[in-house]
Amino acid sequence: MHSPPLLVQSYALVLVVHRTTLAITAASAQAEQHCGRSAQALLRRPLKELFPAKTIAQITAVPPSDTPSVVYLNDPAGWPAGDYQVVIYPLKDEFVLEVELRRKWSHVGDYASRLDGFTRELEAETTTSGLLQRLCDGLTEHLGYDRAITIQFDNLEHSVVTHESRKEGMPSMLDMRFVEEDIPEATRCRQLAETVLNFTDDNTPLHPVVGDVSDPAAEIIHLHVASRQPFVNSLRFLRDTGLSTLGYLSILIDGKLWGSCYMHSIEPLYLDYQMQSFLRVVGRLVQHKIAYHLYHSNLRNKQKAHAVRDNLHKEIIRAENLTEGLTAGPTTILDLIPEAKGAAVCSDDEMTILGETPTQEEINAVVGWVKGVIGEDKKWYTDQLATHFPPAQAYIKKAAGMVFLPLDHDANQWIVWFKPETVRTIVFGSTAPADNPRDRRYSERAVTTQRWSLPWREEEILAIRALRVFLQKVVLQRYSTTQRQNTLLREALDDLELFSYTIGHDLRAPLRGIASYADILQEDYNHLLDQEGQAFLNKIQQNAERMRIFMDDLLALNRIDRNKMVFNSLCVEQLVRRVLADLSSAKYSAATQCDIAQPLPDICGDCNYMIIVFTNLLSNAFKYSARAKEPRVEVSFTGEYRRGFPVFCVADNGIGIPQDQQARVFDLFTRSTNSEGYEGTGIGLALVQRIIRFHEGDIWLESEEGKGSRFYFYSGVRVGVHTGGR
Repeated sequence: MHSPPLLVQSYALVLVVHRTTLAITAASAQAEQHCGRSAQALLRRPLKELFPAKTIAQITAVPPSDTPSVVYLNDPAGWPAGDYQVVIYPLKDEFVLEVELRRKWSHVGDYASRLDGFTRELEAETTTSGLLQRLCDGLTEHLGYDRAITIQFDNLEHSVVTHESRKEGMPSMLDMRFVEEDIPEATRCRQLAETVLNFTDDNTPLHPVVGDVSDPAAEIIHLHVASRQPFVNSLRFLRDTGLSTLGYLSILIDGKLWGSCYMHSIEPLYLDYQMQSFLRVVGRLVQHKIAYHLYHSNLRNKQKAHAVRDNLHKEIIRAENLTEGLTAGPTTILDLIPEAKGAAVCSDDEMTILGETPTQEEINAVVGWVKGVIGEDKKWYTDQLATHFPPAQAYIKKAAGMVFLPLDHDANQWIVWFKPETVRTIVFGSTAPADNPRDRRYSERAVTTQRWSLPWREEEILAIRALRVFLQKVVLQRYSTTQRQNTLLREALDDLELFSYTIGHDLRAPLRGIASYADILQEDYNHLLDQEGQAFLNKIQQNAERMRIFMDDLLALNRIDRNKMVFNSLCVEQLVRRVLADLSSAKYSAATQCDIAQPLPDICGDCNYMIIVFTNLLSNAFKYSARAKEPRVEVSFTGEYRRGFPVFCVADNGIGIPQDQQARVFDLFTRSTNSEGYEGTGIGLALVQRIIRFHEGDIWLESEEGKGSRFYFYSGVRVGVHTGGR
C-alpha cells in the first residue's frame, strides 16, 4: 500500500480498476460531485455501474504497458451534463482511469491544426531567445494563460526569468531571480519525471484516493495523472500572488533540467488531456531546437577557444618558456576569457601579471589559501572571492571573482584569472525571514549585490579545463622534442670537439711544416729562384698565414664557453683604449684614430670576451674605412636602452654593406660581395654575435653601401652573475 495517501485535485475523478474483474479498487474522495456516488460506495463495484458497455469495451481493449489512451464519454447517466473523456493508463493487472470534462479551445481551431501552426512558428525561429519568446507568446495565445515565463537554471540551481508574455494588467516578472529553495531538488526531480503539470487552486482541500492502490498505480497517479497533487511551493506561490492556476512545461537538455516554462492564470484554468498532449509535443520540439542551438553555440565557442589555443601554441613554440608563450605574444590567456580583466601565470616561483590584478604579494596570499583549503591539484572558481577569503575585500574592484588553474604543483606552475566587482540590482521573486529560512514568501525583493563579479559561464570553465589538458600535452610534446634536440645537440657538440681537436692538432702541424719549409726556401734558396719562383714562394707564405689566421678565428669561435664567464661592470672607454693600443702595435698603426664619444655608461660582461667584441668591430671599422678620403671611426652610447641595458655603437665611414646582404653578415664564413680585396675569414662577426648572445644581448647593424656602417649592440646580463668556475 502507498503511504502517505495520494492527494488529487477536485476537477477530475481518479479510479483504479482491476483488469480481470473490472471492479473498482480505489477512487478519489470527491467522486460524489462527479458521478453522484461516494468513493466508499464505488469500492469493489463493477465498472459497468458507471460507464456504458461500449466505453468499457474500449477501455479493456487497451493492452498493458501501452501509452495512455482516450475514450470519449458523452452525457453519461447519473453524471452532470457535459462532454467527458476517460484517460486510460494501462498496467499489467489494473487500469488507472482519469475522468475529466473536455475543454474547449479558447478560440477557433482544433488540436491538430493549432498544433501544426504553432510548431511551424517555433521551427521558423533561428535563435534560442526567439524560440523561447515565441513559446511564451503561443502558450498565452492558444491555452488562454494570462502570463507565461521561461526560466533558466544556472550551475547552482538558481534561476532567472529570461522571457515573458503577459496580458494587460499582469505584472512583469522579466529578469526576476529565484533561489534553489524556491524550486527545491524534490520539485526539480518531479519535473524531470513528468514534464507537464497544471494546478488550479479552488480554495478546497485536496482529496485523497480511497481504497487499495498498488505501487505501480500509485506511481502513475503521483507522476502522470493530470489532477495529481501539486508541489507545496506551487500552492504557496499561487496564494502569495493572488493567482488561481499555475502550470509548467519542463525543458530537458541531455537529461538535465535546463529550464522551465511557467504559466499563470488569475481565474481557474483547466487543461484536458489533449491540451496537455499539445504541451508535451511543443515541449519536445522546443527541447530539440534548444539542444541544436546550444550544440552549435558550444561548437562556435569551442572553435573560438581552439583558435586562441592554436595561437597560444604558436607563441609557446616561439617563446623561450611557457610563461612567455602565454603572456608576451599578440594572443594571451586573457583572450581565452574576455570577461576576465586580469590574469597571472606562475612558473618556478616567477610570476607574470597581465591586465588589472591584485599585487604579486596579494596573489601569492590568495593562491596559498586556495592550495591549503581546496588543494594544490584542484581547479577552483568563485564569483564572490571575498566571501571565501576576507582579505580579498581590499582589492575587490579588481578581483571579486577568481579561477585557479593548477598545472604542476612540483614546479609551482599555475594560472589565475580575475573578474572585477560588478554592482547590480537584482530582483528576487521570494523572501525568507532570517530566523526561519524555510518560511518563504513569494513577493518581490530588490537587492543591490556587491562583492560579486559576473558569474563564470559554463563555456568559460570548459575552455579553462581544455586549456589545462592542452598545456599538459604541449609541455609533454616540448619535453619530448627537447629531449630529441638535446640528444642531437650532444652529438653535434661531440663532433664539434673532434673538429676543434683536428684543427688544433692534426691540421695545424702540417700547416706549420709548410710555413717552416717556405721560410727555409726564402732564407737559403731564394737566390736560386727566378722572379716567377720567388712569386710562387711568396704566395705559399701568404696562404699559409691566411690559413693560420682562419684556424685561429675558428678555434676562438668554438672555444666560447658561457659556463666560464664572469660578469662584471666594465668601463667601455678603458676597454676601447686597450683594444686601440693592441691594434696600433699591429698593422693598423696608420689608421687607429678613433673618436670616443662621451659620456659612455658601463657595460656588464666578461672582460676577456668584451675585448674580443670591440677588437673585431674596431678592426673591421679600420679595415673597411682605410681607403676613405678622411677615415672616421667612432665608439658611442646611443642614448637608448633595450630591456633596461644601454645600447652602444661602433661606426665607420667605409665601404658599407649592400642592403640585400646585411641580414647574412653575421653568418659563419659569409662576407659581403664588395669586400673583395680586403683580408678576412668571414668568422669575426659570427664570433661577435655568439659572444653577445651568450651575454643575453643582441647585435644589429645599419649600413649604406659607400657610406659606412653602424653596428649596435648591448649586453643583457647583470653585475656579479657568475655562470661557472675558472
